[in-house]
Amino acid sequence: MSPSLRDVISASPSLFPINLSQDGSVVQLVNLSESDYQAASFLDNRLLQDGMPSAQVPWCEIVNAAAGLPLYCDFIFHISHAGSTLLARLLGLHDAFFSLREPAILRLFGQGRFTDRIDPFLGLFSRTFRNDQKAIIKATSFVSEIGGALLDRVHNSRAVLMYVQAETFLAALLDGALTDITSQCESRLARLQKRGEFKSIRLASLSPGELVAMSWLSEMRSLDKIAEQFPDRTHWIDFDLFLKEPHDQLSRVFDHFDVHADVNRYLSSETMRRYAKKSEVHYDTDFRRNLLEKSRAVCGEEIRRGLAWLQC
Repeated sequence: MSPSLRDVISASPSLFPINLSQDGSVVQLVNLSESDYQAASFLDNRLLQDGMPSAQVPWCEIVNAAAGLPLYCDFIFHISHAGSTLLARLLGLHDAFFSLREPAILRLFGQGRFTDRIDPFLGLFSRTFRNDQKAIIKATSFVSEIGGALLDRVHNSRAVLMYVQAETFLAALLDGALTDITSQCESRLARLQKRGEFKSIRLASLSPGELVAMSWLSEMRSLDKIAEQFPDRTHWIDFDLFLKEPHDQLSRVFDHFDVHADVNRYLSSETMRRYAKKSEVHYDTDFRRNLLEKSRAVCGEEIRRGLAWLQC
């Protein structure tokens, strides 16, 4: 007798829900090995570009198969360009963690869609290949807006909150493609205005540096809200300080998750030298520093405009 969908889903995270149809009636599943998870920077449609087979399964079958799955996971919430991919990969090297990076369906919840389905999917995301593992989910940056709700749903879960200072964020974004900024600027401003800030600001009036600064502030407000709601279950990381004091900072992360680790083992790994989204690309502290210094030289005026806007 072939195993039922419930049996397969309960046994391991090998069947991963990568997409929901527009009306939510169908879930797209892909079959992932443990090494597939380790390699993936994004658990989204980019996996399908490599020809990975998938199956379309009615939502009613998925929710029945996922019924009763425990919600047992921790989180990494962050602003962009703050080292979250590096940390998620480092933690994923430890046997205690099963690292999931940016599940696409979690983004739907961050956009306010299908939020009545958060629990079944958190149950699916909490599955691990071994009983002594705990899933740790690196959310997409704007999902931080619902970070408090996610922590509230997963009893005793903990989270790391990763950020960089405003000046670093401006330097990191302004010398590259501003796609993330332009695609998310309306929603980020709306989030600030929902909190009662900058109600008279119009996007068309903002320079590139001011747009980036506004994006930084919006994302930071989301992290602040999580920390205010759960001060004892969150731990802040300034990524520049992490790179300056990696042993101390990574040790504190493991302590926060109550996991014992030989930190030097992870800091000496190849991961520390290839922490761009594409792990095959050489990217380390020196490379990052050079990029930031180049941006400060080229984009200094817009960086100053952005910092001045934050002082208004």
